[in-house]
Amino acid sequence: MSTLLSLSISDFLLDAGVNTVEMDVAPVNGGGNNKVFAVHTKSGKYLAKVYYSNPSDKRNRLKAEYSFLEYARKIGIDCVPKPIFSSPEKNMGLYEFVQGRKLASSELMPQHIKQAANFVHALNKRYEKDVALPIASEACFSIEQHFLLTDNRIKKLLSLPVVSEIDHQALLFVGKLDYVLKNLKDDIIARCSSISKQLDEADRCISPSDFGFHNALLMDNGKISFIDFEYAGWDDPAKMIGDFFSQPEIPVSLKHFDRFISEALGYSKNSVELAQRARLLLPLFQIKWCCIILNDFLPDAAKRRHFANPTLEPLQRKQQQLARAQQFFHTRIT
Repeated sequence: MSTLLSLSISDFLLDAGVNTVEMDVAPVNGGGNNKVFAVHTKSGKYLAKVYYSNPSDKRNRLKAEYSFLEYARKIGIDCVPKPIFSSPEKNMGLYEFVQGRKLASSELMPQHIKQAANFVHALNKRYEKDVALPIASEACFSIEQHFLLTDNRIKKLLSLPVVSEIDHQALLFVGKLDYVLKNLKDDIIARCSSISKQLDEADRCISPSDFGFHNALLMDNGKISFIDFEYAGWDDPAKMIGDFFSQPEIPVSLKHFDRFISEALGYSKNSVELAQRARLLLPLFQIKWCCIILNDFLPDAAKRRHFANPTLEPLQRKQQQLARAQQFFHTRIT
């Protein structure tokens, strides 16, 4: 860690009222977009985040995460870290340090899925939700908007210059995705009454976004603590569910799909209709996630990865991510 960054974190902690005498700062691996540090001080252990910022990326990651955690803790949800201090000027946030470990997909049990569903339910069961929370990243409230978002991801990947063999292989694969997407959209259109109708505000949900066990820690007491909410906010429940069952790092089996929906959407009087919408759009989100896995081929996303971890080797990342996207496609979509 650079001396400049160390001094910046020290100043940030002083702003937060934390005694920095005998402070020890260590990077935490695993974040793909931000710099994350475990901070040991005499007064305790904290997690400090330095958020990625770029003119081409308009997302206010600090505000999204901090406001979401403030809301969650305010309504009594304790399966998320406590927010302690934020500095928009430094683009940094300070949080409770959660002691836990990552789960492997093979370890997932029904009780873990239930905890995740209960978390979503608890976020949304109150009659008066926090309308001041931001719109979630890539939130869509009509099927047409979901189509457009996925189309745009495909188009971005198809328009990339081919400067190496791995780029050529990726282009061929994205062409296959594009073909499957066109057929899928025709099928969805045939099965729904309107693709342009906006989802009623009462049917929208407060979503953790990028929700899954890749953003969770198993604590010694057997409970799950959910983390990383920089994309959180108001969203379509179908997208929240689609992301939960599509994220590739710690896959969740579709055998849990109906039970998860039943418990997560139990807050809504229209839960049956929302469940049907989630089932209809799941294949669309699976294609979108193939594109997300290929983000390392996009210049802006590659910059975020480099910001979070400057030691990453771009060509190796591309090779790994293309292999992951192809495996995801063959095991989830075809």
